[in-house]
Amino acid sequence: MGRPVLLAGVLVLLVCSAPTAAACETEVANALEGKFPSPTGISPDKDNSIREAVRLAGIGQHVGREMLWQVLMGANLTERQVADEIDRAMIENGSNPQWPSFSTIVASGANGAIPHGDPENDGAGPKQVMMGDVVVIDLGGRVNDWVSDVTRTYVIGGTTNATVLKAYMAVHDAQNLTFPLIEAGTPAWALDDIARTHIEEQGFGEHFIHSLGHGFGVCVHEPPLLSGGTDDPLFGLSYNQQPLAPYDAITIEPGIYLDGWFGIRIEDDFLVNQESHEFLTADLPRDLDWFMIQRDDYDPSMAFTPPETEGESRALPSPLGMLEIVGLVGLAGWRSRDLKGALSTDGAVNDGAP
Repeated sequence: MGRPVLLAGVLVLLVCSAPTAAACETEVANALEGKFPSPTGISPDKDNSIREAVRLAGIGQHVGREMLWQVLMGANLTERQVADEIDRAMIENGSNPQWPSFSTIVASGANGAIPHGDPENDGAGPKQVMMGDVVVIDLGGRVNDWVSDVTRTYVIGGTTNATVLKAYMAVHDAQNLTFPLIEAGTPAWALDDIARTHIEEQGFGEHFIHSLGHGFGVCVHEPPLLSGGTDDPLFGLSYNQQPLAPYDAITIEPGIYLDGWFGIRIEDDFLVNQESHEFLTADLPRDLDWFMIQRDDYDPSMAFTPPETEGESRALPSPLGMLEIVGLVGLAGWRSRDLKGALSTDGAVNDGAP
């Protein structure tokens, strides 16, 4: 292992060491195996690399939403198929193909009530995405070994369900309450308390089961931990007492999860600075219109065309009866002899076959 690689590995081990190792196990494992850094290497230009990783995440969300619209228009797609298409798009646009930020999560219906999606299939499994599903898509890009982490939630076909709409707006508004306080010096736990209090007031307190957010950088989960408690049920981090610092990149991602029914999470990325913050995902919509996927959201010519129904099929009936088969064979033989005769009469080349 060369000196630059060794130093990079040491950096990752320091950044991602216990108690954050569980959240950064992929980076640590790669470093220990000499697979770090990636071909592009760690760039000292952290902020620009993260900005680009966020741009790629936005591409992933746009592709994911369009894939869900295809379901609305008749396509049969599984969570895994949607996730694979998202990953393809991000890689084609520059995300590291060898070292993803993390495995893309596409969690539909009841799977959305599990914060990290289908636990048996790395967050996106064989479940077919259905019309009417609420779907959580959580993804990130990696550029110069710096990552992004962005989540949006969608409902296929829209919804008038009062509980779903109330939960979505509770999450959306909880985010908005925290944004003005994202600046250097704000205690990490304070932001969680603000968002959690709002969600509790909306009647969903027991369904907000993880911290408000976390830091990210080379690892997708790093200090600080935006949590009001000393323990976090998902990440096992304990850095909630430190204030935000000018070099931090953080997520704000409140969520509501109703077991066996649906989950909702909206996650945005920020760079903290002394005066305030840079809202990296500000251009990626998160309002109700973006949440509710409707038929006229995209050009109908882009829609998947379902296969013809049996009544509309132009194919021959199947299976054919014996009489039809004998007739078709005889017709084919008669046409073949007739065609050979015509070719001979016109002076066409004859290969001497009988």
